[in-house]
Amino acid sequence: MAAQTGLDEKTVRDIFNARAEFLGRWHRFETPRILGIDELYLNKRYRCILTNIEERTLLDLLATRRQDVVTNYLMKLKDRQKVEIVSMDMWNPYRAAVKAVLPQARIVVDKFHVVRMANDALERVRKGLRKELKPSQSRTLKGDRKILLKRAHEVSDRERLIMETWTGAFPQLLAAYEHKERFYGIWDATTRLQAEAALDEWIATIPKGQKEVWSDLVRAVGNWREETMTYFETDMPVTNAYTESINRLAKDKNREGRGYSFEVMRARMLYTTKHKKKAPTAKVSPFYKKTIGYGLPDFAEELNYGVDLSTI
Repeated sequence: MAAQTGLDEKTVRDIFNARAEFLGRWHRFETPRILGIDELYLNKRYRCILTNIEERTLLDLLATRRQDVVTNYLMKLKDRQKVEIVSMDMWNPYRAAVKAVLPQARIVVDKFHVVRMANDALERVRKGLRKELKPSQSRTLKGDRKILLKRAHEVSDRERLIMETWTGAFPQLLAAYEHKERFYGIWDATTRLQAEAALDEWIATIPKGQKEVWSDLVRAVGNWREETMTYFETDMPVTNAYTESINRLAKDKNREGRGYSFEVMRARMLYTTKHKKKAPTAKVSPFYKKTIGYGLPDFAEELNYGVDLSTI
């Protein structure tokens, strides 16, 4: 822009920053009933993402996921008592911030962060087999890893033959795969009581010799048991799964330029993408006199729910 306009680079930056600051004051997103708190690895640092899960929108990006930064943001939420449920990964500073600022909200651990740990455990078993294999076999098993990470009902007939070859040769791999599948099966429960029983049984039936392999997952669901089981008590499935589209958006926008700062990336993501807006449901009284020029009263303006992820 500096080259095209003949302006100094600093002037271009100042104009951009002034515009971003103006848009930041202008855009006011509605506080969600179900708030999502997740993370994004951007510019070599983890950032905090805040989303409206019901509306599938992006609300904001924070420069860091530190507890004090998240707490400060939540404190400034308009009508923060409206938040009923908060979905998050197992990052303790998020939990502490929510409990301090949104005590009325129930915390739900995003199930995809939990079940991903079961895949990690299976991967450790697979990698542990390398010393028993010839180099060519090790390379083949590495190539077939994606088949082992699939759910049993998603495996094709051809893939099933490949899987049975490996699991038949290595019983410990079969035991780990079946235990991974049982963990995923916990989320098929329809009530918290069923899920609690399934989790207890899963912990009690860890395959022989694999206690250490599954220890991280056992510890995680132990430390976050209440928040994990709350998933089965909400009125709708609550996950942050769709935030993967935010990661793609961030990477795409980062590739469009060079050396973007976090502030520039945040402004581009929040203010250059279509927002999801709705008309208020409350009826407007014809006797209300406070108007902006001609037309509807100012409280009848559209409600802004954030960056519409369906447009990404």
